[in-house]
Amino acid sequence: LDECSFLSVIELFMPTPKAVKTRAHLLSMAKKIILEEGISRLSMDRLAEQAEMSKGAVMYHFKTKRALLAALLEDYADHLDAQLKLCESRWSGAPEETIMPGYIDWFRAFDRDNQGWALIGTSLLAETQRDPELGVPVQDWYRRLFDRLRAMPEALRPKAFLSIMALEGLFFTHKFALDQISPAE
Repeated sequence: LDECSFLSVIELFMPTPKAVKTRAHLLSMAKKIILEEGISRLSMDRLAEQAEMSKGAVMYHFKTKRALLAALLEDYADHLDAQLKLCESRWSGAPEETIMPGYIDWFRAFDRDNQGWALIGTSLLAETQRDPELGVPVQDWYRRLFDRLRAMPEALRPKAFLSIMALEGLFFTHKFALDQISPAE
């Protein structure tokens, strides 16, 4: 293939700006269904109705409900990454110096207003019990987080691991509304 033909072939597989926008809209509508009606009500038919599109148009972007769930879990992992980076960016220093204050800020921000992500996250993560492969994007996010902790100086690692695990415990007890600790505590 010459260069022009090669570029034409690549363009065939690249989503158009309209397709990217439609896919984002569908993910937003799927999250809305989860928040308002529960994940058990999420179906291709319900998504088409909510998005005011045909089922065929929905299925052009997500061939199956599993593909939709996979995209939602990728979106959730991207959200985790963006939020931690945002909170860490408020601190100066080396990565091993910003991760703990950033993580604590993230937890506090989440506690103030999680914008529905607690319900979305727990609902999606519950789906990974039936289909563990769906959880790969979130597992990868945690793997990168723990790789960062493993790269810390040896003297800081135990405290960092313990702190992150304690905060994760708080996150999950909070997400499942099991926490018995007030925000002031």
